[in-house]
Parts: sequence; structure tokens; C-alpha cells
Amino acid sequence: MKLVMNVLVASLLLILMSLSVHAADKVAGDKKPMRLDVALLTVDAVVESIDRQTRQVTLKDAEGKSVTLTLDEEAGKLDDIDTGDQVTIKYLESVAIEIFGPGEIEPGAAAGAVVADSQPGEKPAGLIASQVSVVVTIEAIDLEKELVTLKGKDGQLKTVAPRDPENLKKVKVGDMVKITYTEAVGFSVTEKPATK
Repeated sequence: MKLVMNVLVASLLLILMSLSVHAADKVAGDKKPMRLDVALLTVDAVVESIDRQTRQVTLKDAEGKSVTLTLDEEAGKLDDIDTGDQVTIKYLESVAIEIFGPGEIEPGAAAGAVVADSQPGEKPAGLIASQVSVVVTIEAIDLEKELVTLKGKDGQLKTVAPRDPENLKKVKVGDMVKITYTEAVGFSVTEKPATK
């Protein structure tokens, strides 16, 4: 399972890196703006106590802070978790915004998800990743008020203020905007280290 988890996380990171590489090509080639924001959080903790009846698990981080979680049935069996086991939780979130010329990409939305879990008898591990993309058309640009109006495939309009208003000078009405949101949460439990 650890190999599968590493492959899935590596694949997700490769997707994000390819967005970043693609962004560099777009900026260098046709000066269309692109933005990629990525946040990665890793938490390492030790199982301080576990109550299988109430499904409460107390975790203690490296700074000595403890938190008690009540896990629902969807979190799986707790039989393979023991006091002293190491828990690693990784959370990744990214938002990518790409600009395309008129007709270079179709408006609309798409979504996908990946779920992986450990095999029975193994220490628990899992990954849930999802990605949603939407492509909209630039309907209007107001440089004075620093606003852009976007039109969805369904014809609905939404006016927003971009993070970097200077980018409004690099786009035009009719350009397509692809917004991709990616979120992934992975965790793994490893046996407590052997005492010497």
C-alpha cells in the first residue's frame, strides 16, 4: 500500500508541476497571464491513546500538543492501530488559472476524483484527491474599477476582482479562462519505532 500511496502522491505532484511548466510556456510565448497557488501541509503525530468502543483516537504532535478525534465508521477499522504508532497526514490544495485565446478551449466544467485505501491487515493508509475545472469566457473588462466579468457555459455572468489587476491589461474580451481546483488528503500509519 505504501508503494501505491507514493505513486498516487507522486502522480498528483507531477500534475501540479506540469501546470507550473505549462504556465512558464504560456507566459514566455504569448504573454497571457497564468497563476498557480499551491499549499502543502504535513502533520506528524503519535497515537497517544485509542478507544475502539467510542472510536476516539488521541494524537500527540512533535510539540507535545494533543488532540482527540472521534472517527466515524467510514474511517475504517481501528484494529490495526496501536498506541505509539506514527501517523502522517498530508493535505494539498491548489488553484491554477490559465488564459487561452478564443476557441482554443471549450467552455464547461469537469471533475474527477481518486480514492485509495490500504488492504485489510495492513496499517491504515489512504488518499482522497479531487479536481474540478471550469472554463469561462471573458465577457467584459473594466480597467478603471479593476474588474472582469466572466460568462459561464450556461450564460450566467459573474464579475470579480483579480488578485493581480495588472493582468487585466494582458487579456481581452473573448479570451477563455480555465480555473482548476485540486485538493488531496493522504494519511499513513506506521508501527511505533522499536525501543532500544
